[in-house]
Amino acid sequence: KREVINFDFAWRHENVPVDAVGEEYQTACGPAFTPFQNLSCKTDRPVGIFESPSICQALCCLSPYCRGWVFELATGTCSLDTERLFRCDTAAKGTVGGTRDVPGPRPPLAGLDIQRMSSAFDDSKWQLIDAPHDSLITGTFSINASGHQGNLPYGLAFYRKHFNLPGDWEGNGQTTVYFEGIFRSSYVYLNGIQVAFHESGYTSFSVRLDNVTGVKFGAGQANENVLAIRAQAFGGSGWWYEGGGLYRHNYLVHHEHVYVVPNGILAKFFVDLDDLPSGVGKHANTSDAALKIETTVAFSNASASKGPVSVQHSLYDEDNQVIVEFASNNTWMQSGQETIFFASQFVRNVTLWAPWNTYMYRVETRVLLKNQTVDTMNNTYIGATVAEWIPKSGYQLNGTPIKWRGYCNHNSLAGVGVAIPDRLNLFRAQSMKSIGGNAWRTSHNPPVPGLLDVLDRVGVLVWDETRNFGDEAQWATDMRDMVQRDRNHPSIMLWSFCNEGGCLSAEPDVSSIGGQFRAAAKSLDPFRPVTGNMVAKKENQLYSDLTGEIDVQGFSHMQGFIFDDFHTIYPEKPLINSECCSCVTQRGEDTANPTHLANFNGDCISEQTARGISRPFVSGSLVWTLFDYLGEPTPINWPHVSSSFGSFDLAGFSKAAAFWYRAWWLYNFTHDGMSDRQWDVPSRAPPLIDSEQPLQSAIGSSKDTGDFLIHIVQHWEAAPTSSAGDDDLRVIQVYTNAPQVELHLNGKLFSRKVVPWYSWAEFGNISFEAGNLTATAISWSSVVVASHTRLTSGIATAIVLAIDVPSASTGTGKALVLDGQDTGMVRAMVVDSRGTVVPSSAHAITFSVSTGPGRIIGVGNGDPACHENNKIAVRSAYHGLARAIVQVNMNSAMPASIRHRLAQIDSESGQYTVLVHPGDEENYSSLSEGIVVSASSPGLASANITIPVTNDIDRQNVLATASSWMS
Repeated sequence: KREVINFDFAWRHENVPVDAVGEEYQTACGPAFTPFQNLSCKTDRPVGIFESPSICQALCCLSPYCRGWVFELATGTCSLDTERLFRCDTAAKGTVGGTRDVPGPRPPLAGLDIQRMSSAFDDSKWQLIDAPHDSLITGTFSINASGHQGNLPYGLAFYRKHFNLPGDWEGNGQTTVYFEGIFRSSYVYLNGIQVAFHESGYTSFSVRLDNVTGVKFGAGQANENVLAIRAQAFGGSGWWYEGGGLYRHNYLVHHEHVYVVPNGILAKFFVDLDDLPSGVGKHANTSDAALKIETTVAFSNASASKGPVSVQHSLYDEDNQVIVEFASNNTWMQSGQETIFFASQFVRNVTLWAPWNTYMYRVETRVLLKNQTVDTMNNTYIGATVAEWIPKSGYQLNGTPIKWRGYCNHNSLAGVGVAIPDRLNLFRAQSMKSIGGNAWRTSHNPPVPGLLDVLDRVGVLVWDETRNFGDEAQWATDMRDMVQRDRNHPSIMLWSFCNEGGCLSAEPDVSSIGGQFRAAAKSLDPFRPVTGNMVAKKENQLYSDLTGEIDVQGFSHMQGFIFDDFHTIYPEKPLINSECCSCVTQRGEDTANPTHLANFNGDCISEQTARGISRPFVSGSLVWTLFDYLGEPTPINWPHVSSSFGSFDLAGFSKAAAFWYRAWWLYNFTHDGMSDRQWDVPSRAPPLIDSEQPLQSAIGSSKDTGDFLIHIVQHWEAAPTSSAGDDDLRVIQVYTNAPQVELHLNGKLFSRKVVPWYSWAEFGNISFEAGNLTATAISWSSVVVASHTRLTSGIATAIVLAIDVPSASTGTGKALVLDGQDTGMVRAMVVDSRGTVVPSSAHAITFSVSTGPGRIIGVGNGDPACHENNKIAVRSAYHGLARAIVQVNMNSAMPASIRHRLAQIDSESGQYTVLVHPGDEENYSSLSEGIVVSASSPGLASANITIPVTNDIDRQNVLATASSWMS
């Protein structure tokens, strides 16, 4: 009786520049601020350059948690501050500004904003888009925009959706829209009437529609509704690119008046460690367990004042077979009441969830009123785990010791910004596994729900983090919302309150506020520990007052002796190196210069990761970061617009660091180099794709044999300024887990080096000589176990294309599903006549879809200094590589019942994404032969490649692909 319909298709969109936003609100936002002049502020962040300070003040006023604004009169630079530590006490000539208490009052919508919310507004000239959609990623990079936000100008994002509600829903239950996340401070209007305001850009929320005055049901234009959204893509608290708009999925939900509230189910297996089978360390894969379920049910139908309500549950295994069925007791409920129903059942031989065995159970929950089923929830997936944080020996899962070897991650990607499609999140997760990672920190905000679904299924431990910490009531609400939404995911091991300076933002009341956040988390999930990623010391001591309110102590970028000293003082407090190793690296750059960073960073990552890996009482290390991300360019600001911390660049191409991690974190994690892999090493790690070698890209190649890996960091190319008489001497670094390395130049042995544990080999004073440079990995018994060759490239002659998503080699599937949303990645390589990638190539590559049901939705190349538009299908190669993001543009794979509803609901259905109506599939069969992507550039031979597509949504959707990879 419950229907959940995709509500992502056919939105009208317009982005309003941030200065225009400020102009509309100059008069509405004056009195609340205490003015100052000739001062600078400690934690302000620029949002743009404007003509007047009144615009800057208005932008702060529009953000309820903006504490102050500063305007530089000489440059027009406007900076806002959303940090609790905001202080304006440093002398600075030529500034004006103001401060206030927060949260400040929200000014009423003004000017054109009111018109844009009206159902009568003409939006026919607005762009037609599908969600997820990042409203800022289409912008033009500008030195005048905030570097923190990737130098893409802020804006105000408007969305309008014309839709009809099915006539059979009228008077027959409740209809809501569930938004997974809108960035940020979003107003929601239905037919010109405000129905919601949601401050957070990272938490999910529901908006009821059926009880709004003037809502319409039935077919035809006369019964059309308009849902209008105003999202404020500025004023966020992040110092990285946060994007904007309708950047996550959305769903139209209809159910009866007695129903399970959103995120109202908590299901957990209770496993007793003492009951695990013998040989616990590596063999505890099953156990008996008690399954307990709490279900929150609401009764909202005023016409039925009372009735007996009960809740029934069925537990399904991975073969979709019922294991057990059980129920709660009957409870009488009445209109306006919410009740929690408790049920429990003993279950034998439960398969435990772990990174090496991601077994998931499904719970189907039915709500019965007067013994008749009125609501069904059939998509609660759970796993059985026993996690222990042991102060002396670190982390254990199901009795098995595990070192967390993971990554902190922001969420932006070339071409799509923060609106990352589901299959590309699978690509990101599999990329982490390919280099030996087993843990993911959602820094610094609650993630998109689909990412957690992926991490559950590929076996990744998760540190789930809220955005803001402090005494504002909204922030504690955000914490509760995150825990309630995410608590059934077996991959989540910790709830995090805060990050670095944010963990101090509640001073001097940090202990009290920490207690409130702890209570908020424990009230909804009393089973998982709470933590924070902390840098703070207090009066030369190794803690802040927050330490007493958390279960696991996280430290960010601390020296090794800090862990030692803390463990000595607090021997009963578990520890983890929750953020480390901000080791910058830039793909393809053999040496550093004022505008580029070197590819090599092995010295940094080996030393800093060891702080958490080598100490038995520290549970592991989480590296900053897995992928580069827009914003926070470090240490080079403009022209850089993205960070350079990742082992993969912004376009998803591997850097040299990825090979170091694969060698040491996947193949040779233990100190003695024993060949027996520990259980916490992923049992099915995908190959690491060498983006520069189109013919040598998968495990089993000579450079990556599955036990040993070797990778030469630098290219072997003539220096641009060299001539025949130059003394061109090189330093070459080689990453490998083998104990010895030999380096050969054009077939002649140059030198042999011993590789220290957790290190690399370095060869100096090599005179450049065009040809081939080969590194061979040598075992202690002097056997060659792997080799890697760098060739001096010739003149660029052609483009070669490869499909990185979907691909069996990247663990991302065999085909894109024709659901109107599935998305792939194509790699373009500029090569010479031998097929060698030409590192010096910067050719402009034009991508297009020649035939088939697809479109180019974004491009990239991984260059942090590239300012080309993310959405125009032309991108210059960076060190010979460029990327196209390709999305299906036809929906023929969703179930016929869903497509039937979409045809009823979406007034502009089929205008942007083709909707194949049930029964019309044969008319579109020729389009299911694949998406042909073409790439061309003047002077180069062009290339085509076909991305396979399928209508088999049940077996080849993203989550099915993730699950099948681990089976």
